[in-house]
Amino acid sequence: MEDCNVKSVSGVGIVVRDGARLKATRCIVCRCGQNGFFIFGKGGAIVDSCDICENLFPGIGIDGSVETIVRRCRIRHGKGDGIKIYGSTGVLLEKNDISHNGRVGIAIEDGANPIVRQNAIHDSQSCGISILKGGKGTIEGNDIYSNAHPNVYIAKGADPVIKGNQIHHGGSCGITCVEEGLGTIHENEIFSNLSVGIYLMNGANPKISSNEIRDSEGDGISICFAAKGVIKDNIIRGNSGIGILIESEADPTIANNHVIDSQLHGIKICHNGRGTLEGNVIRGSGWNGGGGSGIVLTTGSSPVIIGNEIEGNATHGILSIDGAGGRIEKNTVSENQGNGITLTRDAKSTIKGNVLRANAGYGLYLFQAPNAVIGQNQMANNGKGDMRAFKDDDVLTNLDRLSVGDM
Repeated sequence: MEDCNVKSVSGVGIVVRDGARLKATRCIVCRCGQNGFFIFGKGGAIVDSCDICENLFPGIGIDGSVETIVRRCRIRHGKGDGIKIYGSTGVLLEKNDISHNGRVGIAIEDGANPIVRQNAIHDSQSCGISILKGGKGTIEGNDIYSNAHPNVYIAKGADPVIKGNQIHHGGSCGITCVEEGLGTIHENEIFSNLSVGIYLMNGANPKISSNEIRDSEGDGISICFAAKGVIKDNIIRGNSGIGILIESEADPTIANNHVIDSQLHGIKICHNGRGTLEGNVIRGSGWNGGGGSGIVLTTGSSPVIIGNEIEGNATHGILSIDGAGGRIEKNTVSENQGNGITLTRDAKSTIKGNVLRANAGYGLYLFQAPNAVIGQNQMANNGKGDMRAFKDDDVLTNLDRLSVGDM
């Protein structure tokens, strides 16, 4: 088919099924009562340079097809999804402009494993791309922006590779991964989204590495409700909320990231959050009016915080409050405008082997923290002194546990 104009008021514009093969070039397939194209039953197609618009169902539906290629098409202004793929093999979507659809730009479900490469996916009324129900796929080099819901949505055990994309200016999160979603999220630019840059919840457990996550209106990364994830080697900067938020029994691994210039705190762990934070640089939090600290532990959280550099934050380097525990060991905490480490309101963290220097307040400050364990920290050149610990009839701090090196 070449240069055809197809319209079906009540049905599908073009059907390819039962092992058939079709090549459609420069066709207009518009205003159909169902799909523009529907390719299924081991049918396959090459759809090239077509204009597929204003259809009532997905512009292109691909269900159990084999070796379908959609390239250089405009898929726009449909009432449903732009493209919907169920469980097919050998699907390639390349260099298409997919825009202004009433639902998702590209929906991948039921184990489908397409290659989605160098497309522009924008202005959908739902997500830009959704990967659900064991869907996979390689999503690479796309420009995904201005979608009303998360630009990319991963859920229900889906396990895609999201690599080298620009994901920006979404009406919600940049990427949302929920309901035991997996995936490898690597080398993307995720910026200027209206909510969180990357949001993990409900058992999500992706691998997130070497991304730049910046200038979100919310947090850089939020991890909650028993989500996990390995988050390493990312640059997380200039977000309007918290750089990384860990809460509600989340337990991620956070390693070797640069968390820079968050408007609020660099990293906050709360509501029984856990996690391992190792080898990160946390710098410049709270200077844009938020007054944040480098790391805040609160409300029963108990992470392991080891070997990080925490410097130049607008308030404290590390603040542990409200019954927070955890191990804070071998960190370098320097040049913060408050205290290096503050423990108060029944904080019970273990503070050992840290270097606390050149902070504007005290190196180590304890108040109402009788169960804290302190030992073998090195302190020097702190503005108000190396250490302040209160002890009176109402406040019993662990002065008997302090080593000579702490005093």
